[in-house]
Amino acid sequence: MAAELLEALGGIRPVRARGVAGPAMRAAGVEPIARVEDLSVNGLWEVLGKLPTIRKAQAAMRGAMAPAAEHGVPELLLTVDAPDFHLPLARHARSLGIPAIGYVSPQVWAWRPGRARGLARDLDRLLCLFPFEPALYTPHGLDARFVGHPVVDRLAGLQRMPRPGRFALLPGSREHELERLLPVFLQAAQRVRALRPDAHFVLGLAGEAAPERVAAAVDAGVEIVQGLVPAALCCEAALVASGTATLELAVLGVPMVVAYRVHPSTYAIAKALVRGIEHIALPNILAGVAVVPEHIQQLDPDLLARDLLAVAMDPELPARLAAVRHQLGEPGASARAARAMLEPLA
Repeated sequence: MAAELLEALGGIRPVRARGVAGPAMRAAGVEPIARVEDLSVNGLWEVLGKLPTIRKAQAAMRGAMAPAAEHGVPELLLTVDAPDFHLPLARHARSLGIPAIGYVSPQVWAWRPGRARGLARDLDRLLCLFPFEPALYTPHGLDARFVGHPVVDRLAGLQRMPRPGRFALLPGSREHELERLLPVFLQAAQRVRALRPDAHFVLGLAGEAAPERVAAAVDAGVEIVQGLVPAALCCEAALVASGTATLELAVLGVPMVVAYRVHPSTYAIAKALVRGIEHIALPNILAGVAVVPEHIQQLDPDLLARDLLAVAMDPELPARLAAVRHQLGEPGASARAARAMLEPLA
């Protein structure tokens, strides 16, 4: 997402970027101050072990914005998601006269709605991926704009060609996701095979995974492929971890069952904090109804298998997924975001 935005910026004017960068951003030419993969973690409990690394990265970012910084004072700070990490940096940037633009609204509609006030205080502008989000910031005076979701551009022109009996397992690639989701996904695959002897499963990985993490899948006869899209395009249906991958599947029109599991302490705290939403899967949140089945925390392989077979045979699901796709905006999201990002510099 951020790499696509950087590419769009480069099409408007020359860009030199430094910051917290993942593999795609580094490949796009961003000089890394810190690596995203060293900081990436889901859950309140899981973040505790990363605190020293996170604080070190924040300090390095503040140093890069200092007037005496080696590369000079940056023209602009772009924060991408992760408000707890980024908002202190945005506040620091603005104290130095550096405009701060946020890309991706946090889920203030689900929990910690008070963050909307904090974003209005710390950002000059917020670029939103979903059409209902800008209105959440209007009462706080923040210039928030819907630019659309770049997943629409990323998957443009791809056509799904499902093969009978082929199913995808998409548990994510973070270590804790593979640890908590892959075993139960494989159990669900066994249940499906008991009901559909022709079933063939592929495990799609979004990044590198240690061989020992996927050894059980290999032993179970599951084909390993790199990337969500190659795994999803040819499948009847997918069992997928909750997250952005669910939107990618919706854009591709892939029937899905959404599942997720976090540390028990994280789940207990989140359950107490989340208010006003009934779903965890992004397609269901956008639609306001249960478009696809979702399972959270207590994952039953039999129920996952049952729902996976059911969505593969649901004749009405493609139309419901198409309605979700429509809410993600027209193509050109990254270009719109780039133009909106540069306006404060004009």
